[in-house]
Amino acid sequence: MKNTKKLLALLLALMMVLALAACGQQQPAPQAGNDEPAPVDEPAPVDTPKETKDYVIIGTSTEPNGDWAYAAFTSSINATDQDILTLTDDCVTVTSNEGGDYVLNDSVVKSYERTEDADGNATYTFEIKEGLVFNNGDPITAENFLAWSLFVISPAGKEMGTVSNSYNMILGGPDYKDGNVPYLAGLRLLGDYSFSLTIMATGYDGNAYLPYYYDLSYAGMRAVNLDYWFGEGWHVKDDGEGAYLVNDNGLELTKDNIADHVTAAQYATSDRVTAGPYNLVNFDKAATEITLEINPNYCGDFQGQKPAIKKLVIVRAEDETILDTIRTGGIDLYSGIADGGQVNALIDMIEGGEIDSDYCRYDRAGFGYFQFACDFGPSQWKEFRQAVAMCLDRNEFANTFCQGWGGVVHGPYCTAFTMYKDSKDFLANNLNTYDYNPDGAVELLKSIGFVLNADGTDYVDGSGLVRYKEVTEEEAQYYDDFVVNVDGKILMPATLNWASSEGNSVSDLLSTMLANGEAVKQAGIEIKQNVMTFPELLNYMYRQDAYGLGGNYSVPTYNMFNLATGWNSGAYDFSFEFTTDEAYILDGYNTTHLYDEELDKLSMDMVYGVEPGDYDTYLNMWQQFVLRYNEMLPRVPLYANIYVSVFPNSIVNYQEGPFWGFSRAILYADYAA
Repeated sequence: MKNTKKLLALLLALMMVLALAACGQQQPAPQAGNDEPAPVDEPAPVDTPKETKDYVIIGTSTEPNGDWAYAAFTSSINATDQDILTLTDDCVTVTSNEGGDYVLNDSVVKSYERTEDADGNATYTFEIKEGLVFNNGDPITAENFLAWSLFVISPAGKEMGTVSNSYNMILGGPDYKDGNVPYLAGLRLLGDYSFSLTIMATGYDGNAYLPYYYDLSYAGMRAVNLDYWFGEGWHVKDDGEGAYLVNDNGLELTKDNIADHVTAAQYATSDRVTAGPYNLVNFDKAATEITLEINPNYCGDFQGQKPAIKKLVIVRAEDETILDTIRTGGIDLYSGIADGGQVNALIDMIEGGEIDSDYCRYDRAGFGYFQFACDFGPSQWKEFRQAVAMCLDRNEFANTFCQGWGGVVHGPYCTAFTMYKDSKDFLANNLNTYDYNPDGAVELLKSIGFVLNADGTDYVDGSGLVRYKEVTEEEAQYYDDFVVNVDGKILMPATLNWASSEGNSVSDLLSTMLANGEAVKQAGIEIKQNVMTFPELLNYMYRQDAYGLGGNYSVPTYNMFNLATGWNSGAYDFSFEFTTDEAYILDGYNTTHLYDEELDKLSMDMVYGVEPGDYDTYLNMWQQFVLRYNEMLPRVPLYANIYVSVFPNSIVNYQEGPFWGFSRAILYADYAA
């Protein structure tokens, strides 16, 4: 389904936010056992084995929200929450392999067929294996794979705030969503263990959805337990026109009848009914600690692999103290260390024998950046965004942060992608690198009218004051706290209101090198840093209370955010990332609010209308997309680094990769002999 594909490919949105979202206090963790001392009057045994603990303590820099609803209520998902879902809830038809490519999950799927009708509409038909069960022993059948889509697209789901727009591409989607019919024609229950999904070649919103470069991702369906999510007595039925949800006790599918069950399941802190390698034993919100234990009913991943490590304890780690926490045993495994100084210090600790650990390294499938809100304040002008980029020496920034473990990038890509590797010469010859150039930044600001002082007099270059520009009422919208009125004119300052995540070394470096740097001051720009928790930052970016903090975030407030993005599969898909469709925007797409028709079209054409396997066409479209992105600059890339992950020598066969994080790699690890 489209929504499932978006969750895997975005960033989208925000998957690699974990490298930039470090926040919180490290909690005490269990300590490893000590060797038993030998009797004083006898020689010590030569090979006394160490006591082996049956758990691994894993640190994460992203504070979990504890939202397990598969991003049904937000367009993206917290990185730690995503890892927990991967570890606990991966009974899916389609997944990604070590290289990031989409593959069928052979532990779940018995047979699969894709067919097309004369109009180009595609039907994906599955037969799943018998004998699959949830962690509570309930059998998994075909209805479990249809239930979630039927809920999310239903009128009840929409009333509860679900954000999926997959109804635009599924046969019969709008009629079902609007309550015109009780069934979804594009989902069919064909038997106890078989079902199908039909995707429209041209969606109800007018978008062309087929051909699609990552076609197999459409067929990704997840099994959910109906009793757990919706309450007792719910089933999926199909009378020949399409699948629908029905209740044995005569309940209708309404918000009043299911909302309490859904909310309880969404935020459960233990005892979730799932079908992944581990079970959620406890989520201690106050301590920010999550405990998982092996699910003995797990069927295995797409290669049949099952976990050997009995228990995982996942704790939030504070960026500033992570090395001390590793040194003292508070954390055994930490995935994706991005700070080059920390990487070098960690390797020194390993090689010096301070910790009994090893490490793996790999190109990170993501990049760090700061982004703008491009629809209000001075950041609504691309020349202003470009000027800000030229006030930061990004090469120095990348070198300072990565310290030899990464470098600067100039577009929305990372070095792990094949497209980047095949486009190095093209990118080098065509991209604007926005080199450090304070004088050039000044000329850009003057070209768009930032030539006044706060009192309306002419600005003097180099004065160190904040520049102003005369604007219209429409251009001044949402910036009332910053604009001034002089002699009937509205003057807007060159001021950015920055939402900055707390406990974050990247935030600290941006504050020093950009916000409080001499270049910004001399250019006449002001950047006001506002430090906040990461969930709060995301709410302001989404302009909705996506993380249940209880505030009003709908009014545009901040127009600069520091984040990172990344991919947990090799699918590079920015479709709808720059949509101008209001319905998609309300669902959390286009968080930069850059409404550029050319960029929107390129982001769509890059994947839609391109046949699977037609790499040459895809590569050409990818290059054109990166060029336009580089010009419009909704985000200023900072670095694409090499990740280093540390793990204890008490486990073996542990190896991460660009598209293979700890939540996948841990299944292949085992206790050392």
